[in-house]
Amino acid sequence: MDNLNSQCECEFCKNNSALFKEHNIINCDSLIECINKSKYREYIFGKNSYGNTLSYYIGAFWLDDKYTKNIIINPKIENIDFMKMFSKCLSYSNIIKGFDEIYSINFEEPAIDYKENKLIKGLDALTAIHFLRMLELELHNGLKRNFIRKEENLNSKIKGKIDFSNHIKKNIMTARNDRVYCSYFDYDINCLENRILKKALKICYSNIGSIYNSFSCMSFFSEVSDELHFHELHNIKLNSLYKKYKLLIKLAINIIKLKIYKDSSKENYAPPFYIDMSLLFEKYVYVLLMDSLKDKVEILYQKSVLNNKFVLDFIIKGDEYNYIADTKYKEIYQNKDGYEKDDIKQLSSYSRIKKVVEHFKNDKEYSNNDNYIPNCIIIYPSNNPNNINIDFEKKEEINDFINFYKLGIYIPRFD
Repeated sequence: MDNLNSQCECEFCKNNSALFKEHNIINCDSLIECINKSKYREYIFGKNSYGNTLSYYIGAFWLDDKYTKNIIINPKIENIDFMKMFSKCLSYSNIIKGFDEIYSINFEEPAIDYKENKLIKGLDALTAIHFLRMLELELHNGLKRNFIRKEENLNSKIKGKIDFSNHIKKNIMTARNDRVYCSYFDYDINCLENRILKKALKICYSNIGSIYNSFSCMSFFSEVSDELHFHELHNIKLNSLYKKYKLLIKLAINIIKLKIYKDSSKENYAPPFYIDMSLLFEKYVYVLLMDSLKDKVEILYQKSVLNNKFVLDFIIKGDEYNYIADTKYKEIYQNKDGYEKDDIKQLSSYSRIKKVVEHFKNDKEYSNNDNYIPNCIIIYPSNNPNNINIDFEKKEEINDFINFYKLGIYIPRFD
């Protein structure tokens, strides 16, 4: 009887599926054990964490090789508008370059029941907007061409190789001595890569065409065929000359596969995926910094020093603003006196690195003070809708420390 009463009555133990919000605490020992054995452990709990607190990844994960147990992790911020965040981040071409590090979709595993539509809609928007922005940049140089195999019954000339089998059937046996059936490679715009891009573009237009002018890209594909077979997605080999196409084709294939997934699955089912919310917030803040300060200061992003032993989110230097800035996707900073000591230690160590401090030689206080201490500021997500832009006039002091501040940024929500 004692053993029966001690059994866990949580949703996971009943149904092999758990629904949480990011950074929640898990109290079920069975679920913790499953997560620790899972190949997705570092995303669910964090790379260097060994406790029972979820990290800042959202999404859905299978926890076993038989695909019978899963965990779904929703955003801790209610009604967060992924589309606005993604669109804002991808408005800058230097953000697009590393944006694929923020999220991943696993099409090799079965679909998961997401219980609700919010995450699925966010997934559609993420892949579509990422693809469209990358495609727009690539189309500035026009569509790439590649070699495609063609077969043609040529008139009195040879191109490539003679296809003897077809030549005998179509010409020798029919006494057409003026013809030669040939197989050859032609450098053409109607290559597999471009057919994949066109297919994905049409899907994006059907999904979000009303809010994103994806149709403007379609004119580039007027000479590209609509014909595409699913098996071709697995056989593509990219021309080594077009390495930049690699990620673009990968995104296009993901969009096509995601549509196939949704068309063939039940409602609310979609492939396993994750989004690193902490990294997304960091990129979002970077864009806001450039919007607000790009003409006033120099912004160094992901600056590494001392042989990559330290990597700083931001060094902001100018006549009016001089800060070592770090993003922290944590709610504790919304409290008046809230902070985490490890975050304070981290920024404090940055402010003692000579190579870092030397960046602030333009600060008038630097030349008159051998013990110059740079301003440190932590940028965090705020619930205040008035804080939609970077405004250092709204920064708050962290009273227990010298030259330490925090600044809240509102993350967009659905109306």
